[in-house]
Amino acid sequence: MDLNIIVGLLLFIGVAYYFYQAYTSQKNKKRIVDLLAIGIILWLTPKISAYINREPFEVSGLLIFVYGWGIFVIEKFWEGLNGKKSKLLNE
Repeated sequence: MDLNIIVGLLLFIGVAYYFYQAYTSQKNKKRIVDLLAIGIILWLTPKISAYINREPFEVSGLLIFVYGWGIFVIEKFWEGLNGKKSKLLNE
């Protein structure tokens, strides 16, 4: 096996483990996960920007915006779904 694949796999397992540990945290769970995600975005931005020929700040800003927008959309979806369920139960 290629050494880059092994290192990449170990790195992925390590990051997944950190996210798992963040989800088991009792205090500031969401903040910890958000900071981990933003750190990964900023860490990977130079590689992504070199691949797509864009400025690193442009790429990182777009990725952070998409991350925040995705969180917002998912929370609104669950909020609407739970609201619809509670309305059905009250009728």
